[in-house]
Amino acid sequence: MRRIAGVLAAVFIIACGSDVPKPLSEPGEKLYDLRGVIESRDSGDNTIRIKHEAIANFMEAMTMDFSVRGAEARALPADGSRVAAKLHVTERAYWLTDVTVRP
Repeated sequence: MRRIAGVLAAVFIIACGSDVPKPLSEPGEKLYDLRGVIESRDSGDNTIRIKHEAIANFMEAMTMDFSVRGAEARALPADGSRVAAKLHVTERAYWLTDVTVRP
């Protein structure tokens, strides 16, 4: 019985550890200003789809899904809102922070 309790405790600790939030910034990242319109969101993946303007010295205008850090997708401005955000880019990932409504 103790062995089963120990295994269950280990599984619980591992499962809870997966909910640790990712850092807002990472070493070696590049940071860009992003402007666009929120088209949709996926609260399960904590992503938003944005039709964004061209990002100077980085990317043409297009529509993309972005992971969000430091906020929950469901709590961000409503679909159809014009927003500004910080785009963080590393060699292995990209994500948004500081998503705010803009006029």
